[in-house]
Amino acid sequence: MPATETVKQQCAALRADIDSLIRQPDYDVARVADLVEQLNQHLCQTVPPQDKVESFAVFLQQNLDWLQATMAKLSADKDAVAGNMLEIKKGQRARHSYGQHNQQ
Repeated sequence: MPATETVKQQCAALRADIDSLIRQPDYDVARVADLVEQLNQHLCQTVPPQDKVESFAVFLQQNLDWLQATMAKLSADKDAVAGNMLEIKKGQRARHSYGQHNQQ
């Protein structure tokens, strides 16, 4: 099997692992980052084949499309976490304020 095909399979496996992880409600962000870094290394170290430039371009475009969709999901997750943290902070301030007013 040519090296490029091996890299394509490795990249597909890494994308599948990342997709599987981020489908979980409480996924490990550090593990996702590690897998994305591995994927990046595979993509950056791959030398485009001189005889199949078009198919390699399609491969890179597919990875870019996947990355954009994944980044959108991660960004939405980050926004949701930030919103939840804000609500928690508001609740803590309200309890603190309520406690101070009731002591007087």
